[in-house]
Amino acid sequence: MQQFHRLEDAIPAWRAKARLTAEAEPRVRRSAEPDQPRPAADSIPYQRIAAACLAWMTERGCWPNQAADKTRVANEIEAALRTLVLPSAPPRPSGDVRGSAWAITAAVGSALGALLVSPLTFLWFDNRLIGLFLGGTLGAFLAVRGVSALLERPRLVAVVRSATTLSSGGVVMGGVWRAIRGEALGLSRSVLWLMAVPLVLSVLKPRSADDGPVPVRDDAARKADIARAADIALAVAWAHPERLAAALGAKPAEPDRLPHPVIVALTQLQSDIVRGGSDKDVRESCDDLMQRLQESGYEWTSVPKGTAYEPEMAGLFEVFGSIPAGASVRTQRAAMTRDGQLVHKGELRRV
Repeated sequence: MQQFHRLEDAIPAWRAKARLTAEAEPRVRRSAEPDQPRPAADSIPYQRIAAACLAWMTERGCWPNQAADKTRVANEIEAALRTLVLPSAPPRPSGDVRGSAWAITAAVGSALGALLVSPLTFLWFDNRLIGLFLGGTLGAFLAVRGVSALLERPRLVAVVRSATTLSSGGVVMGGVWRAIRGEALGLSRSVLWLMAVPLVLSVLKPRSADDGPVPVRDDAARKADIARAADIALAVAWAHPERLAAALGAKPAEPDRLPHPVIVALTQLQSDIVRGGSDKDVRESCDDLMQRLQESGYEWTSVPKGTAYEPEMAGLFEVFGSIPAGASVRTQRAAMTRDGQLVHKGELRRV
């Protein structure tokens, strides 16, 4: 099984796994009833993605710390996803109007058109049916087109609604004043006007965001949300401080330190050089240092001058240039070993 050492190499394989994990999650549809609670439709399965991400990384060898609390880490990844990834929802148009309002507008326009055109066709053609048909069709079209044009201008809509409310109040006050003065009330005209006021207000009232069914995102948007959540989950898990943490109880590695006798000999040699000691003192310090190194397991291997070169020498020595087998060589630099393990290769050159 392929093991990934870089985040960018692991992303394609993890996306395929995350897509299969998300498709296994049952999708919940939103309720169209306003009285019923609406579950999160087409929501992103944060918990499943977080748990699957840790399991996948462990399976692929990308989570070396097996002593980590996977449940707590998964909860942290889920919390990060809920903060960083939000499902994309299609916005509702701001000028949306109820369907019943359009139906009322069309009905009123059709009735008015039929009433206005049918007398004309009766006079011209001695036939009311033609006027009813043409007037109803033309009236419905003009009414709906006029209201839609009005709704495209929010300021004008606000003015019309305010004027309609004020005028209805004026009609009521005028009727009361005529009644006090003993004049005719004009009930038919007042009733018609007061009936038109709720009609205009209902048509010009936009639908609230909470009315009607909430739009459901399509599969393409849901897959894009899941892919984005999967990428963020992998990035958060990859950068988690416990991914590469040392196992519990493991001792930290100690630095490679020189043996104490070697350190003492090096200190003595450094003192002789700094204080300007004689050549004899420096030579004695060097001999003491070499002795301490040999006592600590260090050895230097060299070959006598004129030795025939053999391919087996490549394990301890490097060669300068190309040396064929059997050629005479000399030691330019001795090979260094400690307790039988090679520390630094030497160098051979042709004689």
